[in-house]
Amino acid sequence: MMRILAALLVLFIAAGPVRASDENVSIRGNFPQLLARGETTPQMANRIAVVLINLDRLIAPPCGMKRIFEFSGADHVDEGDLSVRVDPAQPGVWRFVILGRGCWSDRVHNVFVYPRGAQPAELRAGVPGRSVAGPRLQQQAMQLVFREANGIAMRAGCQDPAFLADTSVRKVRRPGQPWEEIWSATACEVTRKFLVMYTPEAGGKTRLAVVLFD
Repeated sequence: MMRILAALLVLFIAAGPVRASDENVSIRGNFPQLLARGETTPQMANRIAVVLINLDRLIAPPCGMKRIFEFSGADHVDEGDLSVRVDPAQPGVWRFVILGRGCWSDRVHNVFVYPRGAQPAELRAGVPGRSVAGPRLQQQAMQLVFREANGIAMRAGCQDPAFLADTSVRKVRRPGQPWEEIWSATACEVTRKFLVMYTPEAGGKTRLAVVLFD
């Protein structure tokens, strides 16, 4: 599903292998050619796959099937609120949605793209799933979720670090109002859900709280 106006961007169909020593990996889709500055569109697509491959393998371990990353869409959004689309001429951040397929599960990945003039854009992985928190809030929430998830796992005898498998919105985000998301973290093959609560405060700050939701 493309969500970029055709008048703004020329699209390029990219498909190719990502270097992987133990499995067949490819990335495909209509990537925005305009954002591939200082590199070809296939090169940008390959870099995106490299950014995502480690987490994707944690969520869906290699199983002998072909692993596919498929471009699903791009939006220029408010960097503090990913539910708000903004004009590309205004301050914001590009978010690419990439679907992971194979090994009997579908994954939703997010990549933030920061153009750097004539240089290749900086790519940063966001949390998987449908979180609408901006990159900064995602980092803060991740620290809290990992602290809870790893603590619970360790008390259960698990020494593996937790990783995020999915996120979703539980209470719709509206300007100036609290909202909630469900984040799923996995450790030692046990997935636990956590309720992440966001409360806007004066001065543009947001207070976060995390509790186990199982």
